[in-house]
Amino acid sequence: MLTTYFKRQTTRAAYYSGPAGPYLDEFASWLEHRGYLHESIRRRLQGAAQFVTWAQTTGCQLRSLSPTTLDHFRRHLIKEGQLFHSQRQHSVRWLGAQLFFEYLQAQQIVAVADSSPKAEPPELLKAFEQWMHMHRGVMQSTLLIYRPHVIALLTECGTCPERFEAGQLRATILAYAQHHNTTQVKKRITTIRMFLRFLTAMGRCQPGLEATLPAIAQWRLATLPRYLVPEDVECVIAACGGTTSRDVRNKAIVLLLARLGLRAGDVANLKLEDIDWLQGTFSVMGKSRREAKLPLPQEVGDAVLDYLHTARPSVNCDHVFITAIAPWKPVTSHVVTTVAAQAIRRAGVNAPSYGAHVLRHSAATHLLRQGASLQVIGEVLRHRSVETTAHYAKVDVDLLRQVAMPWPGASSC
Repeated sequence: MLTTYFKRQTTRAAYYSGPAGPYLDEFASWLEHRGYLHESIRRRLQGAAQFVTWAQTTGCQLRSLSPTTLDHFRRHLIKEGQLFHSQRQHSVRWLGAQLFFEYLQAQQIVAVADSSPKAEPPELLKAFEQWMHMHRGVMQSTLLIYRPHVIALLTECGTCPERFEAGQLRATILAYAQHHNTTQVKKRITTIRMFLRFLTAMGRCQPGLEATLPAIAQWRLATLPRYLVPEDVECVIAACGGTTSRDVRNKAIVLLLARLGLRAGDVANLKLEDIDWLQGTFSVMGKSRREAKLPLPQEVGDAVLDYLHTARPSVNCDHVFITAIAPWKPVTSHVVTTVAAQAIRRAGVNAPSYGAHVLRHSAATHLLRQGASLQVIGEVLRHRSVETTAHYAKVDVDLLRQVAMPWPGASSC
């Protein structure tokens, strides 16, 4: 196998005779299976061999490698100035060491971990998260946002909810509000209210405690949606006109965001089986496990199909969008947001924000200006309440001018 990556026989002999030699062929195959390219594999092999050789000089044999050894190697590279390249990218020594240790763990050649186990979340928190997921359909990513707020409550008020009191809860919230902005405080209040409802349903606290939490002053629907005008949206789409596999993928992602107003998570979680090519529709599982079927416009469908046929890696995965570089795996919502942000910056438009959500707002406002009703817009965006969709009514400035009353003593708008 090393003959594929190293031409000189003396080089191959040196690698095979080293402490990592017996595992390098299988390690190379493991990297190939994960989608690494030829030059990347060659460099990872170099890094792996150097890591194990260094470990041996410190008295650590290959089967005794541990996360602690890997951390010591990282410190050694820092000391020698070899952890990063000049562009502040990790060196092949470190990348090869990390991947080789991951391979050894996957093959159970070394122990999975020798460090102390991570602290388990409180049982009450685990029960709350399970209850929220089962009865409210809350996704794991959202529960991770709730977690620090619940842990903070249990730390400050104790782990015995039967003793929770209204004054204690209010004091906790008000103390938090003194050092955090309105958005963070509202998120904590929302989380604690849901947690208290869960405790009430389980019979673990006094009923009605959630109603005692203070409300944070913030005028409802006081802000305007941040969006791009249609001309700028077209510029963003045009900025995804490259021919590389990454460009083809990114164009399909941006079109899904701009034409259909999908969330970043919707795009990341889209699976091959969700698309009905014959009917020209696709299914989306949104918040609270609410599934919706949306039309697949010709332009968007062509872009997705082009990606599947010409640019998508040949990998056994049911997700539509895959990472552009190894290891091949489904993209995350963070990747989708990054793709949108890069496209907006490349287009050079004056955007109020950079990411996937500004394209969602743009799709909604464009529908409104084309004459779509709030109900139709709500169905496309999959809002649970028309009150949420009403937020977009304020962007139709021409219509607002028709209904706005003039200030006393002033001329009409």
